[in-house]
Amino acid sequence: MGNNCTGQCAGCYKRDIEILKSEQHQILSEKPYESLSRKSSKNYVQDAIPLCSKYEINIKPITKSVVDIVGDKSKKTKAAIKIQSCWKGYSVRKKQLLMNNTKTSVETEGSKITGTYFERLCNLSKLQKLAKMYNGQWLGKDRHGKGIQTWPDGAIYDGEWQHNTAHGKGLFRHADKIEYEGEWKYSKACGFGIMRSQNGAYYEGEWENDLQHGYGKEQWADSSVYEGQYYKGLKHGKGKYVWKDNSYYEGEWQNNKIHGLGTYYWIDGRGYKGEWKNGMMNGHGEYSWSDGRKYVGEYLNDQKHGYGEYKWVDGKEFRGLWQKGVQHGEGVYVTVDGRTKRGLWQEGKLVQWLK
Repeated sequence: MGNNCTGQCAGCYKRDIEILKSEQHQILSEKPYESLSRKSSKNYVQDAIPLCSKYEINIKPITKSVVDIVGDKSKKTKAAIKIQSCWKGYSVRKKQLLMNNTKTSVETEGSKITGTYFERLCNLSKLQKLAKMYNGQWLGKDRHGKGIQTWPDGAIYDGEWQHNTAHGKGLFRHADKIEYEGEWKYSKACGFGIMRSQNGAYYEGEWENDLQHGYGKEQWADSSVYEGQYYKGLKHGKGKYVWKDNSYYEGEWQNNKIHGLGTYYWIDGRGYKGEWKNGMMNGHGEYSWSDGRKYVGEYLNDQKHGYGEYKWVDGKEFRGLWQKGVQHGEGVYVTVDGRTKRGLWQEGKLVQWLK
């Protein structure tokens, strides 16, 4: 620790461990994951938010650090040992897993109601009543050509018809003012179209069988945006999701989940680039901090797990095995001047130096 120390003495190593622990407070920039019963639904990032449903994306970032959250020293130390086992964005994505069966816009109540409107035209008794509320072209007893159909509750379709079905281009406006304008095929959204909600949310892109299918752009009321590929109403393929705080993920999706290769960036400069599985970091990846620190290695369920290398800005390194987010097993500690020292770690703590 003196002026002539090369950085390999026990005192220097102890100091570096304390620095590593203190860095974890910066890494852990969000509260540890809590049960859903204690969370407000407003904080959930919906896996797939219905355009006209009651669920709205609201992911106001929790800016308190773990230092602010845990008051006493013992709790701070316990939190610091867990290297990046909880971090900003982790609990947000975890909540996505609980929403994995939620469909996107067109399978919401709005589109189902659309179906019921046109189904009435197939009912003979209702067809006769609704005929009085139709103004347009006919082919025999069928609406055929261009025309405007209104319903008793104020819903309206203005567009092209084929044998009593919306077919071609047209605009349908629900009684609650949600509207779809675009291409239709046998009374279902099919082709290119735009669906808008009164709260400002909308989807613009390709449709098939009343579902987002192909390439499209979806924006929610809080200005969060997804642009990319859809498959049968779900984000699937390549796409970019930008949250309202401008943090974003760009990469591969599967069934509305971050899955495959992709990059996630936070507004504070942190980023992860690598493999994902079911909304979590899984496989090989690279996690970096704005100050230059970096971890390159294996992940399992959002935690360092397997072989990985952690590098400090000043050149120090840890190369070795990790388990559940902490050093566990053999590893090599590299000093600033490049000297190495092999050791054995258990649950994040150095057990002994090895010869």
